[in-house]
Amino acid sequence: MDPWIVEISRGQRVESSSLGHGIVVNADGETILAFGDLKRETFPRSAAKWIQALELVLSGTADALCLSDEHLAIACASHNGEHEHVTLVNQWLTQLNLDVDDLECGITLPFTEPVRLKLSHDHVTATQLHHCCSGKHTGMLSVCQHVGWQTNGYTAYDHPLQARIREHMSLIFGVDANALDYASDGCSVPTYALPLDIMALGFAKLGAERFSDEFNEASRRLRNAQASAPFMVAGSDRLDTQLLEAGQGRLQVKMGAEGVYLGAIADREIGFALKCEDGSLRGQEALVVELLRAIGEDDLVNRLPKASSQPVIETARGEAVGQISVRRGR
Repeated sequence: MDPWIVEISRGQRVESSSLGHGIVVNADGETILAFGDLKRETFPRSAAKWIQALELVLSGTADALCLSDEHLAIACASHNGEHEHVTLVNQWLTQLNLDVDDLECGITLPFTEPVRLKLSHDHVTATQLHHCCSGKHTGMLSVCQHVGWQTNGYTAYDHPLQARIREHMSLIFGVDANALDYASDGCSVPTYALPLDIMALGFAKLGAERFSDEFNEASRRLRNAQASAPFMVAGSDRLDTQLLEAGQGRLQVKMGAEGVYLGAIADREIGFALKCEDGSLRGQEALVVELLRAIGEDDLVNRLPKASSQPVIETARGEAVGQISVRRGR
């Protein structure tokens, strides 16, 4: 099956291109749309945070700590490290009587250039709080503390929390997650290789609530929290936040590193997975917008900022000199 091609044009010439693979299925496994290599195995990376955060609700931790939608949303986030994100995570750690050194995500600069520049301007040194996964890690620490698991080493493959996450993955994706190839994500948590079609079906089932009442309630609560607090999922000028706002509660979407994107449209009981082969963010985002157009979500796409729905190439002076577009395969 032909892949889609992301084309980056300058003037009238295509300057660069990327291949895209993707699939949309309903919760019964019927294919709605497909392009490229549907069996392309890849790590979902941060696109799997909806699943990684399930235990935060299922264990009773969220209720015990009286966590808000903002807390649950940032537990599913790849956030920008903006003031609101850092403040919330820091307050949450304080509630747990923990501090930044208890996080195991490591230190990175904030996700976007404007936030990095602001840190530099304010002479602020980045900490683990600024890591885009610090909310997820604080959620994991919360579960460990509530359940009675050791907080030190919670990112290790053999830690009880990671084993519990694999149980959830096995149920959702219909595979033995303990048998999957795995590696460490950028934040040190295990990530597991899966084919795109399996990931799309799992997300379709999550959105359609095809599991037990308890499991469905937990996944719905996380989805609703992200819709309620979309800024906490990503932040300023980020497609995840923009799609959650435009989706008005219908969507569960999440980007992952190296060009992976997973999503579910709950009221249509469909899920999707895509991979931009070169791992680029610009290719990934162009593909997901075009995928949504292709399955009839034009109204949703039209609610996005023009910079996301019709991305352009600009000079340093802000002059549009090209565009990013997607050429669908035959």
